[in-house]
Amino acid sequence: MEVAKHKSVPDLKYKLDDNFRVGSEFARGLSVKHIDKHFGNIQALKDVSIEVHAGEFFTLLGPSGCGKTTLLRIIAGLELPDSGRVILGNDDITLLPAAKRQVNTVFQSYALFPHLSIFENVAFGLRSRKIIQDQVENRVNRRLEMLGLEKMADRYPHQLSGGQQQRVALARALVNEPKVLLLDEPMSALDAKLRAQVQVELRRLQRKLKQTFILVTHDQTEALVVSDRIAIMNDGEIMQHGRPKEVYERPKTRFVAEFLGAANLIEGKRRDACIETTMGILHLKKSPPWDRGTVAIRPERIRISNHCPEKNGIKSRVHDAIYRGTDVDLWLDPGPLRVRTTAHRSLELGEEVWLELPVEALVILDE
Repeated sequence: MEVAKHKSVPDLKYKLDDNFRVGSEFARGLSVKHIDKHFGNIQALKDVSIEVHAGEFFTLLGPSGCGKTTLLRIIAGLELPDSGRVILGNDDITLLPAAKRQVNTVFQSYALFPHLSIFENVAFGLRSRKIIQDQVENRVNRRLEMLGLEKMADRYPHQLSGGQQQRVALARALVNEPKVLLLDEPMSALDAKLRAQVQVELRRLQRKLKQTFILVTHDQTEALVVSDRIAIMNDGEIMQHGRPKEVYERPKTRFVAEFLGAANLIEGKRRDACIETTMGILHLKKSPPWDRGTVAIRPERIRISNHCPEKNGIKSRVHDAIYRGTDVDLWLDPGPLRVRTTAHRSLELGEEVWLELPVEALVILDE
């Protein structure tokens, strides 16, 4: 089926720039340049470009239907773009069949062969490439040992837990020594506790291997835990990208502020380096670029005080609370504002407190 797709390439009328050259700064990484993709009348990807450095853990984060899996499949060679290029190292692999790319994918379902032992599952790709037996044994055993699976080599997939199956899928992909490992929501089937454990294991493994990983996920916490950089997608476009701390603490749009964690969005009118809101005047670090717009503040950045702060103080009343074990989420009026505080601080419903919205924690959005 893949061969048939690639044979039809001339009919796709690629809009490619013949003068395109790969920049030397990304000579060993992955470049995706101006990718467009339609499925009928639906445009799944709109002029998407990303640069993934060699040895980087890069995450595509976004809601269902945003285009992240389509982009991953284009990188893998399982879909062809309508236009644009995919560059791996110094090589243009846009039209290269999936089987010939130095890219391997770990899918959500793991897709292990139920009738093969764990050893043979991992060895499958090497055997299909006619690698000699001594090399197969050596490479498979090294990957099994690295992932703590050496004692399970003779077992079958149904005899393993979800987390162990996920590690087998990783070993099977890594044994082929790809330049890029693609991960399509590989932890979504795990329970919450195991998922958190596997996230940490995956990050440690990637750092140990110093290999390029690209993860697709809709889980914000997962993205923050494992990534060197995150690209947040919506409606087929990259909304913002950067290091986890950067995109979390300095979102540029309402979508990024709300999708990556919780955020209070406060609308108002510019007044020099302040914003006039229904809760009063809030001081900002600089004057906004708009006359009317929005600022954002994370719930954990709002401070609770027993007295009126010098700047950006709001007298509030607690109207709801959710206990989360290590912390408590409070909703307070006016606003309503969401505040996250430690669980040892006890506030009753209806209690009045002062809130401080620190100047440095208020982020001016572009819209």
